Amino acid sequence: MCRSVSVIVMLFWLFPPAALGQHGGRHGTTSTSGGTAAPAEDSDVATFKHAIAVQATDEQIGQFRMMIKTTEAARQQAHDFQQLASSTSDSEGLTGKATGLQDSVEEAQRENRSFRQSLSDLQEAGLKNLTKKLTRSDSAVSKNAKAISKQLEQRTLNSGRLGSGAANLEKALALFQTDQLNLGMEMGIQSH
Repeated sequence: MCRSVSVIVMLFWLFPPAALGQHGGRHGTTSTSGGTAAPAEDSDVATFKHAIAVQATDEQIGQFRMMIKTTEAARQQAHDFQQLASSTSDSEGLTGKATGLQDSVEEAQRENRSFRQSLSDLQEAGLKNLTKKLTRSDSAVSKNAKAISKQLEQRTLNSGRLGSGAANLEKALALFQTDQLNLGMEMGIQSH
């Protein structure tokens, strides 16, 4: 409700009621070609229209916060796994932690997909460049998670390779989270 009121107030501020009544007919002004030229759109108005078109709904804000939370949890688990892999060779412990990490990554990607599916067609169009970047960083997360899975399928675990794989996954998750935050910022979602 508050958001709707603020949008209406902003519209009245940008387009005072007196100006709306002046839009009328041609009043004898024509160009030499016989038609009228459309005025160029003010960049402030275009920016305002874009902000309104891509603005997040309350439901999307909740989904966004859940998405960021799960991505941060996966990132932290990748960091912890990297530390564990560099300090131990306990294959059973590493396997258990790696499985937990993979579950966490899958949950983060599932929340990301859910958030992306909530975008309207208008939001998708207005956020095209940012969603492309997010898709690329999501693919990098998948690629690095699969590399860890392949390491776990080996007969003997190489803790050095697992640690390196976890470091790469942590970097991919950091970029993924940055792309998510940039998308949220463009949608008017405050991160806290």
